[in-house]
Amino acid sequence: MARFLGPEEIISATLEQRRILYRNGITRIDNAEAVRVVELIVSSGLPFRTEGQMDHGDRDWRAIEAIVNDRWNDAPLLEAAAKGVPPLSAIEPQIVEQLGEDYRNDNGGPTAAGYLIAKRLFALGFEKSSSQKMPPGSVARTAATFRKKRA
Repeated sequence: MARFLGPEEIISATLEQRRILYRNGITRIDNAEAVRVVELIVSSGLPFRTEGQMDHGDRDWRAIEAIVNDRWNDAPLLEAAAKGVPPLSAIEPQIVEQLGEDYRNDNGGPTAAGYLIAKRLFALGFEKSSSQKMPPGSVARTAATFRKKRA
């Protein structure tokens, strides 16, 4: 996302362009700017969804969002970040317990979880670091690690 995108660019974009911007934003979430663009697309009210993929507003998306934003999960997310392991590894078991078979790679469940975790940690002053393999038995194969932003 090299150039600034505002409401005008989102409105004038084709459906396919919005789909690509949205997908890139949630899969390659590198910073708060990616979050801003995704939220801009969603709030535009214009179509952007890809059939069969978990997206904003879905029941399953909202369930993952509730788990990520649950205050009881602050400590596990922050501890994982401090240890340099993917914070997703700390809460993915809860997501799997809640969603069961509806949390899977082919519908973008782990991607949605990663996006929502990144959005939360960016708001808490973290930046994305490298991706690492998830523990054995995880649905997600890899996930981002985070570190506190340097002043």
